[in-house]
Amino acid sequence: MKLRRRGLRAKERCNMKEQKSAPVRKAKKVPAKHKRIRYESNRPLLRLIGLPALAAVLVLFVELMNRNASIVRLAEYIAGNPFHMFINYLIVLTTLTFSELFIRRRAVLVTTSVIWLVLGIIEYLVVKYRTQPFCSVDVLMLKDAFSLITIYFSWPQIILMFAGGFGVVLLAITMFARMARRRQINRALSSVLFAGMVCVCACVCTLSVRYGYLPQRFDDLVTAYQNYGFATCFTMTFGQQGISRPDSYSSDAVTEILQDIDEIEEAGETEPERKYPEFDESDNLDQPNIIFLQLESFFDVGTIIGGEYSEDPTPNFNRLCTYWPSGELYVPTIGGGTANTEFEVLTGMNLEFFGAGEYPYNTVLQENTCETVCYSLKDYGYTTTAMHNNTGAFYSRNKVYTRLGFDRFVSLEYMQDVSYTDLGWAEDSVLAGEIIRALRSSPDRDMIFTISVESHGKYAETYEHQEGDVEVISLPGEIPMAPFQNFINILTGTDEFLGALLPQLAWFEEPVVLVVYGDHLPALELTSEMLTTGNIYASRYAVWNNFGKTFEAPDLQSYRLSANILKQLGFTGGVITKYHQAADVFDVSEDYLNRLEMLEYDILYGDREVYDGEYPYEPTDMVMGSVPVTIAGWDLRYGRMLVTGENFTEFSTVVINEQPVPTAYVDSGNIIIFTDGLPEFDSFSVAQINKDGVILSSVDSGPMQ
Repeated sequence: MKLRRRGLRAKERCNMKEQKSAPVRKAKKVPAKHKRIRYESNRPLLRLIGLPALAAVLVLFVELMNRNASIVRLAEYIAGNPFHMFINYLIVLTTLTFSELFIRRRAVLVTTSVIWLVLGIIEYLVVKYRTQPFCSVDVLMLKDAFSLITIYFSWPQIILMFAGGFGVVLLAITMFARMARRRQINRALSSVLFAGMVCVCACVCTLSVRYGYLPQRFDDLVTAYQNYGFATCFTMTFGQQGISRPDSYSSDAVTEILQDIDEIEEAGETEPERKYPEFDESDNLDQPNIIFLQLESFFDVGTIIGGEYSEDPTPNFNRLCTYWPSGELYVPTIGGGTANTEFEVLTGMNLEFFGAGEYPYNTVLQENTCETVCYSLKDYGYTTTAMHNNTGAFYSRNKVYTRLGFDRFVSLEYMQDVSYTDLGWAEDSVLAGEIIRALRSSPDRDMIFTISVESHGKYAETYEHQEGDVEVISLPGEIPMAPFQNFINILTGTDEFLGALLPQLAWFEEPVVLVVYGDHLPALELTSEMLTTGNIYASRYAVWNNFGKTFEAPDLQSYRLSANILKQLGFTGGVITKYHQAADVFDVSEDYLNRLEMLEYDILYGDREVYDGEYPYEPTDMVMGSVPVTIAGWDLRYGRMLVTGENFTEFSTVVINEQPVPTAYVDSGNIIIFTDGLPEFDSFSVAQINKDGVILSSVDSGPMQ
């Protein structure tokens, strides 16, 4: 045995020597297509349990975000609305079963789950900073949202968000490349499963609408998202845009409405008696200047139940409402959406008939014109001017206003001596002088539609007391104290602007009517129960004039405001204006609203029967600024060029060979560029360019000699 073991050891040593002497062979590289593919295990029971469980987790997270991350509010919602919670769960579960159609089921499942998580986070942020919930149509607002991102978030937060977004995309790519896949897929069974879930979900939602568990249309998005849940509301608003064709829409139905309007007009509405204590007949009091003044996030904080302050932050506005006609104005939005309040006031159209959360400025008005108070007053010889101390391209106003009948648009880029808040919003004080300048620069009577911006959010999360600040003594606990304290002290600036404007208009040499109102309440977690008005959509408006005319100011929806003012002045207008004027001012009946919806559909999306099929409104040749920017001359020497002219602003930029050149603003008559390093040029232009690089208008120098 010993000899045998020795023989074996000797053989092993010999084999080891042979292995050492043999050349080492490198392993062949296996082509990628032959690499081992990872397959997921086939455990149907786990999938049967896991998919519903994952849907439950996702819907709980999304609804938690929808309720401001409040577990108490989430628990109350689940207990009080189990059926609506089930519908939300069913919608999320249906989207998850979509993954069953794919070989890479897990990758699709994780991607779908991440999308729901991201939607929940977006909803939380949007509600926090805008109050209005996140809708599918908000995707159209991405460009405008990016222009505001530095106001609402710090740079570390912005970097973190973009890094997170990049990480999500990278994760999705990695999952599709590396995660386990199924060995085979029964497409027929998977398709039946997914189609079955879609049918069940659709049937439940349809029957819920039919039997009143869900509304056909969301008139109040804030309340709807709280009552019916994020998944339900977001899904039902997905793809909603424009006005649906009314069931009763026809040529005969439209003709009947027009006949009713004509009959009421012929019945004889007599023009109210007028008094002219300050002007004589030569001043043409029948056609006063009309100014609509829409104030950003402006309201009387005295309407907050339990709110107490060291002094009134808006004394000028409250004094105006006390001594002049005033009433409640019910606006379509809360916390944001200035353009939608504009739209209702200008057009007389009710936004409730449009898609939930829709901004017509970003949809139908991108291509179509629409009858407005501007077109109505142009028929009376008025010059129509829009004015806004914010960038002219926001909400695409520089394009949309041409389709609303404006002759001029004075945006921030055409204003001089502008001061800014700590957040970067232009102060409203600049508007007083701009309004007077617009009145004086036109030979005709003016309609000026002015939108302020100073009191726009975001309101800082911390408050530092400064001398002269209005102090908040008491406030309902649900309202964040520091942001509200900052808000009311920004609000004082807007009120001071109003106080400075009124004396200038009172002594203006022409008759003036001023209509003042807030566009919406601020995004400060206000609820209807906190307010004496009982409605978070209730703003307030007042009507002032400098020639002694008596006005009435009944409580109104914002889409009836302009028609009511025109009626009291003895003016009429387009079909929508005539319809409002023919109806009782307090009429909110179903018949009244149904007919209004039919008219709106016919004008914007239908056969335009109200105009006999021919649309009478053409886009205007709108000019930017109330006075033109002009080039008077230039002086080119010592490596710099001094350009002289009129009405330059800090946004005036020299453009050479179609390229903007860094430009130094000196004053309204002088701007400077440095020519060292520039190519040769024989002409140039001066353009008004906003902070995002959008050219709003330009003027050419002509050939340089």
